[in-house]
Amino acid sequence: MGDSVNQDRGTGVPHGRAALLRLAAWFDGADSATAHRIATAAFAMQPARHLGATSEDPIAAAASWWAAQPADTSAVRPGIRGVLAPIEDHGAQQARLRDAAEAAAHWRRTAAGEARSVLTELTPEKGRLRLSGSALEVLMELLTAALGSADVTAGPVAAGDLELDIRLHVRHAPEAVLTIGQPGGDLTLEGLRLQATEYARLTPDPADPAPEEPGEAETPGSANRYPTPPSAARPQ
Repeated sequence: MGDSVNQDRGTGVPHGRAALLRLAAWFDGADSATAHRIATAAFAMQPARHLGATSEDPIAAAASWWAAQPADTSAVRPGIRGVLAPIEDHGAQQARLRDAAEAAAHWRRTAAGEARSVLTELTPEKGRLRLSGSALEVLMELLTAALGSADVTAGPVAAGDLELDIRLHVRHAPEAVLTIGQPGGDLTLEGLRLQATEYARLTPDPADPAPEEPGEAETPGSANRYPTPPSAARPQ
C-alpha cells in the first residue's frame, strides 16, 4: 500500500507512518539549527533554561542548556570545590528512634495491664478507683472508641486493642457514678459501669448476677462470669 492511504481524505495531511517518514526526511536534510527548530515545532520540546550557575562567568537566563556550559550541581564541602560531601550516617538517630518506640510500646502494654487489673470486676454503682496517668490514657482511648461505636443506652458496647491485649466493656447505668483518681486530679464518669478483660474475651461479667442455688458447688473463678464462647479464642 502506498503512503496515500495514510493521508486524511479531503485535507491531504499525512498521518501515521507517512507523517513519520516525512518528518524523518526533514530531519535528514536539515542542518543543526533547523533540526532544533523542527524538534521544537513537532514535539513541543522547548529548550531547558538556566536558573543560575556557580561559575565565575555568569550564564544568561535565556541560554539553552544545549549550547551553554553545564552547571556544576555536585554536592561540595563548604570552601572545597569539586569534592563530594560524605553521606551522613543516621544509624545512631535511627537507633534512638527505635529505642524510643520500643519503650513507648512497653509502657503502653504496662499501662494496659494496670487498667485490666484494676477493672477486673465490673465497677459498682458508686465507686472510686485509682489509675496512673498512662493507664488512664489507655482507658480513655478505649472508652472513647467504645462510646463512638454505638449507643450505650441501647445496649452494652466494647472496644479493644489486640496489641495491648485488653478489651473494655461499657454498659449504661443511669445511677452509676465512678470516680477515677490519678496524679492530675479526679475524673468522674456518670451513668457508666466498666470492666476490662483480655482482648479475646467478648463477654463481660453480668451486671446483676443471678443468685446461686442452695448447695450448688462454686468453682474458683466461675462466680459472676459468663462462659467464654468458642469464637472468643479468635481476635475479632
